[in-house]
Amino acid sequence: MVSAHEKSAPVDPTGPRASTVVFEDDPNAIAVESSIRKVTVYSDRALVARQGKAALTTAPTVYAFRHLPGWVDDGSVRAATTAGRILDVQVTRSHLSRATEKSYRKAENDARALEERLAALDDELAVLDAQAKQIEDIKAFSLDKLDKDVTAGERPRGGSVGVRTYADVVEFIGKKLRDIAKGRRAVKAEREALAPQVEASKRRLEDLRGLRQLEETNVFVTVQSKAPAETQLQLNYMLPGATWEAAHELRAAGDGTSAELTSYAVVTQATGENWDDAELAFSTQSSTEAMRIPQLEALTLGDTRAATRSIERRSASFQRAEAAFKEQNRLWNKRVQSAALGSSFEETYKTNFEYLQVIQSKTVQLFQSLSQRGTTKQFKGMSTTKVRADGRSVRVPLGRTTLKAKKAIVAAPEQSLNAARTLEMLNDSGQSLLPGNVALYQGGAFLGMTNLDFVAEGEEFSVFLNVADQIKLSRVLDKKRSALVRKQRTQMQLAFVITVENLSQKAVSLDLADRIPVSEDRDIVVSGVKISPNVKPNSKGILRWPLSLKPKEKRSFTIQYQLEYPPTLVLEMNRKSAAPPAAAPRPSFDQPYDIKRDIQRMEQAF
Repeated sequence: MVSAHEKSAPVDPTGPRASTVVFEDDPNAIAVESSIRKVTVYSDRALVARQGKAALTTAPTVYAFRHLPGWVDDGSVRAATTAGRILDVQVTRSHLSRATEKSYRKAENDARALEERLAALDDELAVLDAQAKQIEDIKAFSLDKLDKDVTAGERPRGGSVGVRTYADVVEFIGKKLRDIAKGRRAVKAEREALAPQVEASKRRLEDLRGLRQLEETNVFVTVQSKAPAETQLQLNYMLPGATWEAAHELRAAGDGTSAELTSYAVVTQATGENWDDAELAFSTQSSTEAMRIPQLEALTLGDTRAATRSIERRSASFQRAEAAFKEQNRLWNKRVQSAALGSSFEETYKTNFEYLQVIQSKTVQLFQSLSQRGTTKQFKGMSTTKVRADGRSVRVPLGRTTLKAKKAIVAAPEQSLNAARTLEMLNDSGQSLLPGNVALYQGGAFLGMTNLDFVAEGEEFSVFLNVADQIKLSRVLDKKRSALVRKQRTQMQLAFVITVENLSQKAVSLDLADRIPVSEDRDIVVSGVKISPNVKPNSKGILRWPLSLKPKEKRSFTIQYQLEYPPTLVLEMNRKSAAPPAAAPRPSFDQPYDIKRDIQRMEQAF
C-alpha cells in the first residue's frame, strides 16, 4: 500500500484496564465532553480513541464517558491522562429506557388516552348510524300508514296519520337527518385530526419500548493529581461493526512510460458512532494479537489446551460485544439515523448492513492469508475524514506515487483468444500494495476496472489495459496427431496448433505464453513432449515465446505430449462433478492448475 506515513503504535497492553462490568451508575461522576480523535480500523472491528478535557484536583475524582454504544468490548477498554494518575476504571451498562421512568409512563398514558378518545369517536359514529336507521324506520312507517289512510278515505283517528301530522313527521325526520349528518361530519373531522396523533403516539411508545432493549456503555475513570491541573483524558475501546478494503486508482501517461498510483482505504462502519474529522488508520493485523505480549510456549503436538484457553480469554469479551451489536444495532441506528433517512431508513439500513457483512467476511479471509505469509501492515489516512455510522462506504486516500511503466502485449490462447495490452511496472514505492479493485485511466480516459493481487515492495506487476484487437489468436486440437487409447492404463496423445497473426499495418511485439502439464501425482505420467519452435518450459510447465511480428505476418507453433493415467481417474472426476456442489470458495485471481480436471476436459474432445 502506498503511504508516506509511518506505522502507528498498537494499544499499550500495560495501560490501565477496565474492571468487571457492573450495572450501577455513579451520580456524582463528572461528565466528560469528549470527541473521537483517532480510529484504527481492522478487518472486523474498530479501535476508537476519545479525548476530553478535565480539571483535576488533589482528591480522587470520578469522570464519566457516557452514552457509548452497548457493544463496546469491555476487555479492550483503556484509559490515559496527560496529568495526574489514574486510580481506577469501571465499565457499566444501562438501558436507554425503563418501564418505571416518567417519560415512559407519560408516553404510555398519552397513547392510552388517545386510543380511548379514538374509541369514543368510533362509538359516537355507531350511535349516529343507529339513530339514522331509526329515523329511516320512522319515515318508512309514516309513509306506509298515510298511504293506507288516504286510500280508505277515513278521517284521522287514533293510530292514523293525517296530512298535517305527516308534514310534522317529515319536518321531524328532516331535522333529525340533518343533525345526524352534521354530527357525523364533526366526529369524522375530529377522528381524522386525531389519527396522526395516535400514530405518532404509537411510534413514540414503540421507540421507547425498543430503547428498553438497548444498552449504552458508560466508563468511569477515577483520576487524582498532586496539584490542581488541566488534563486531557483519553479513552480507548474496541467495538464491532467496522471493516475496510483496499482500492487503487492507476492513471497512466499517454505514452505509457509512467503511471500515477493512488491507494485508498474503502471504509464501511455501523458502529453506532459517527467519526467526524477523526484521524484514521487501517490495519491488516489481528486486533487481538496486537493486545498481548508475544510469548512462545512449548510446541507440544496434539496438545491444544493452552492455546485454546488463551484464545478463549481474548475472544470472550468481544463475542459478547458482537452478540450485542447484532441484537441492538438496528434499533440504535434507527434512533440515531432515522430522522435523516426518514421512511427509507429500514431499506437503506438493511442494504448497507448486508454490504458491510459481505465486505467484512471477504476482508477477514484476505488479511488472514496475508498474515500467513508473514505480512501485516498498518496505514494512515492522508487526511481526516467524516465517516457516518450508517454503513455507507467512504474512500480515504492512503498515499500516492509515480511508477515507471512499460506497455506490453501478452497472449495466452489456452486461457483467452484475446491478446491483452498491459502496463508493466515495478513497485518501488516503499510500501506493499494490497489486493483490491483498480480503476484504470489513460490520457484522461476511463478504461474500466481490473483487479490487483498482493504486490510486495520491489516486486514487478502488470495491470490489464485493454484488448489488443490487431492480434488474432487460435489454438486448436490437431486430431490427426491426437489419439485416446484405453488399455490397462489410458494413454492420451495430444497435439495443439497455435497461430498468431498481426492484422495491422505496423510491426507488433508481444509475449506468447502456453503450457504443458506438470504432474504432481505419481499415477499420472507426462511424456513425449515436443515443442516447435523449441523453447524450454519453466518448473511450472509455462512456455514463453517473445515475438516480433511484421505487418500481416502469421506464425504457427505446435505443442505435443502424452498423458498416461488410470481409467478410474476420469470416472472419479465425473462422480465428483455430479455430486451436490460444496460451498463456493473465496474467488482467487490465481487459481492453481488441476491436471485431473484438464484430463477430464480433454477426454470430452475425443
